[in-house]
Amino acid sequence: MIILTEAKRIKQLDERTIGFIAAGEVVERPAQVVKELLENSLDAQSNSIKIEIENGGFERIRITDDGNGIHPDDLPLALDRHATSKLRQENDLHEITTLGFRGEALASIGMVSKLRVSSKTSAGSGYTVRMNFGEKENIEPEGMGGGTIVEVSDLFQNQPARLSFQRRPVTEMAKIVDIVMQHALSHPNVAFSLTNSGRIVFDVPSVSEYDDRLFDVLGTQASGLIPLSVPSEDENAPGDERWTGWISSPDITRGKGDEVHLFINQRPIASQPFQGAIRRGYKTRLMQGRHPIAILSLKIPPHEVDVNVHPTKRDVRLKHSWRVLERLERAIAHTLHSVATAPDSSASSLGIESIKETKIETETETYKKPSWAITATQQLTLSGDSARSLEPEKKRPISSSPAIQKTIFGGKPIAPALSSDERDIHRYSGIESERPDSEKPLSEIINELPEMEPLAQLADSYILVQSGEELLIVDQHALHERIRYERLKEDQNQWKPQSRISSISIELNPKEMSQLQAVSSTIKSFGFDFDIDSQSMIIHSAPAILTTSSIEDFMRDLLQDLSEDNQRALSMEKIKDEMAFMRACRGAVKANDKLSIAEMRRLLEDMRCIPNPWACVHGRPTAMRLTIHSLDHHFGRHG
Repeated sequence: MIILTEAKRIKQLDERTIGFIAAGEVVERPAQVVKELLENSLDAQSNSIKIEIENGGFERIRITDDGNGIHPDDLPLALDRHATSKLRQENDLHEITTLGFRGEALASIGMVSKLRVSSKTSAGSGYTVRMNFGEKENIEPEGMGGGTIVEVSDLFQNQPARLSFQRRPVTEMAKIVDIVMQHALSHPNVAFSLTNSGRIVFDVPSVSEYDDRLFDVLGTQASGLIPLSVPSEDENAPGDERWTGWISSPDITRGKGDEVHLFINQRPIASQPFQGAIRRGYKTRLMQGRHPIAILSLKIPPHEVDVNVHPTKRDVRLKHSWRVLERLERAIAHTLHSVATAPDSSASSLGIESIKETKIETETETYKKPSWAITATQQLTLSGDSARSLEPEKKRPISSSPAIQKTIFGGKPIAPALSSDERDIHRYSGIESERPDSEKPLSEIINELPEMEPLAQLADSYILVQSGEELLIVDQHALHERIRYERLKEDQNQWKPQSRISSISIELNPKEMSQLQAVSSTIKSFGFDFDIDSQSMIIHSAPAILTTSSIEDFMRDLLQDLSEDNQRALSMEKIKDEMAFMRACRGAVKANDKLSIAEMRRLLEDMRCIPNPWACVHGRPTAMRLTIHSLDHHFGRHG
């Protein structure tokens, strides 16, 4: 029996329900509340803004400014939806010059909290209006100085479902610090003060020179930044968009793009759409999986940018996006033209971010597959297809006979220590390799490789090997990388905490300090012992696998990776894997490292004791195999 039911009829929602729906879009978390209120204070032309936080913003958020204030007659209206002083008519949406404009923030915040707004204009008296979980109260006189005070308490207390999905207060505080730092970078003429439970977290004065604001916000990291310079041909090019800012040299990088700060007409926006252009500007001078530090500001006519595309106003659309991106790419390339490329100190220090997990935006550029990637997907024989041929950068050396060959340490190599493709993966030129016979042997044979005999070294880069009825051509660097990776993962002594002769002090900016406080217990579980003072992390011990020079950059990358917003669960096994991954790259023998016959034999013996001997940690092949059968076929020995 089928029961037919009447379709539900459409009806108009009541204002309270509409208010809660709007609040769900505008007020995601305490940090979003801080952002909306900060933007209101900046739009009011404030010179000084004070932010006070209790319990990650869930208990209390109080923002005080010295801006223009709100007229007493407008104060009750300010708590209504779509009530704003920043728009007058439809056409104003096409040229938005303020940070806020929708008139939704205060009304939405008041639906999910106890909201109090007090304000005084320069010519009037102070007044206060309250809104308790959607219920607006009458205006009252308030004794106060000029400006506006907004206080939000008991956030989401009437929304238990929303409250249950919130992050921990310490995590939310880290997000709030990030938002305040971004607005401080985009408005250097405004003083900002941020306190957490009465403790000063962030306090910067207004400045006239932007480099002063950089040092106030970023600390010592600002010393490695280079002012962005625009090529002369772009000065008179069509279009009114103009890029300014600061970028890091190629040797200062981070494991994530979190330190790329982008502003359009002083509005902080998401940097992801611009990451491709930034990488193209750096060209091959950025190691894959690494990101620069950058503070980039775009000045553009308001009618050429649409900010009304998302409730958070972090995503925008540009009328001439291709031209804007090209100008950014050219400006970065021009700025770096006279900057020498040094080994990436961050990447070579065991950064957490795995190369294989990196996805690069290419947009208009065509990616050229490296020769080794082609090689890895083909069965190479003497009569079959081969990878494309590359012109050597320099004439390669001819190895001497193994019988009289000696191991040579140091000296300037005749050929590059790494191939051009390999330098795009990691830059470790100048870092001394560890010799194969200086490492602990792997004793247990776990794969089906037979005993192998080294015959010779070709071009001081490849080992010619007889393996049963096959000739192997082994890439010594790729094989040693894989062996070191497997050894480091299994060596438990590498992961034990090791006390440092002297403690290592790492100066952290407010954002990093907040991140550290949020994940300090997790970091200690990874084998670190440290103390925290007002501006620094003081490390007393760390896992033995980390060198003293690598700890600082490793820790900065680790703080980024442990951010809960990255939604990346890092277990100890994951940390071990990635630390071993980077350490394996660093110490492996390179091309131009002459090997004795004993060292070759040692590599081949260890090759039989690892689970995957045919690929390095980057996925490149370790060896090319030529069978006796294919050789016989080539030389006409069949039939």
